[in-house]
Amino acid sequence: MKILFITPYPPSRIRVRAYGFIQQLCREHEVTILTQISNPQEWSDSLALQQQGYEVVVVSEPRSYALLRSGRAVFSQLPLQVAYARSACFFHQAQRLCARKHFDVIHVEHLRGIASVDALAQDYPLVWDAVDCISELWRQTARSGPSLALRTVALLEYKRTKRYESQIQQKIAHIITTSENDRQGLLALSQRKNGPERANLEHIAVVPCGVDLDYFVPTEQRYRPYNIVFSGKMSYHANVVAAHYLYQEIMPLIWRVEPAATLTIVGSRPPQSIQRLRLDQRIEVTGYVEDIRPYIRRAHIMLSPMVYSVGIQNKVLETMALGTPAVISTQSAQALKACEGQDMLVATSAQEFATMALRLMGDAALRENISQHGRRYVEQQHRWFDMTQRLLDSYRNAITGETQKTTAATRTIL
Repeated sequence: MKILFITPYPPSRIRVRAYGFIQQLCREHEVTILTQISNPQEWSDSLALQQQGYEVVVVSEPRSYALLRSGRAVFSQLPLQVAYARSACFFHQAQRLCARKHFDVIHVEHLRGIASVDALAQDYPLVWDAVDCISELWRQTARSGPSLALRTVALLEYKRTKRYESQIQQKIAHIITTSENDRQGLLALSQRKNGPERANLEHIAVVPCGVDLDYFVPTEQRYRPYNIVFSGKMSYHANVVAAHYLYQEIMPLIWRVEPAATLTIVGSRPPQSIQRLRLDQRIEVTGYVEDIRPYIRRAHIMLSPMVYSVGIQNKVLETMALGTPAVISTQSAQALKACEGQDMLVATSAQEFATMALRLMGDAALRENISQHGRRYVEQQHRWFDMTQRLLDSYRNAITGETQKTTAATRTIL
């Protein structure tokens, strides 16, 4: 199969969903990657892909162009992030590739990816990986975002994105998401526009994220007693809110019982509000790291108190694959089919997070049990090979023009 794989950023171990799919697809299929870049890190990521032997076509535009597009869209009905990503150069490059080479299917990732190339769906088999229901993310951000400015923007973006996600479903017949919750969120928008009796309930399939189980492997690395880790891209507002919640609400409850506890926050581009936490000698803020695994392996436990989130939290899956016991929020757990209390622990309040963290750190047998079961869960439910087979089913449906055959198992897995 010849696949044109379109992403709004170069796939990498941080942009793990596209990266995992491409690694699997290239074993048996011919994949051409078309990606946008706007900064030195994205240049570096695209070069890394080329050095690994992937065919990569790059469209480079200054970030100022994207910001200008967003500025022009302020008084329109277009979501700002769609305007930010919508590039005529990117669309024309996609057209040139399709004219020069026959592709059996086009894969487009994320709302920002489809922003430029939705018109291709008129002429080519196309699968849109929406990943998450972005309007739902904005709805939650409007309520719980880290600043008044962001909450105000989120309210504006929620209304616009909800309308856009509804409209785009009229153009794209084959869509995938990472979780059933996100699938239901998009379906609700389709039903609202078309009415329940006319909505196509089979055009969206669930294809969860996978984990590279050869890369994320437990080791005998000695953990740091009472060290707690939180990881994630720290330029992402939901992670910023979670990190502050962890430091301000959860850690004081832990320190009251265990003063020796420390917290390590791992992730790229932490804002000043997170960097200032370094003033507390019990806190380590790493910024960008080449390899996140040592930080998670050495931790006594991992806490992921996401105040709001959509989709699947890759950091949780990778932590479980590494064998580090995790305590996660109810929202994060809803995207998984893991067994609460066996594969991981689930908390709904700061007190519950603190209580479970202290319980784990004080009970070696419980840590070992959750470590083993967590790894086994990821092995059984999140192999990239299995997730890619689901993706290929969506490709075949797009090629043949069939609607998604969304069986109960497909719709409820994870």
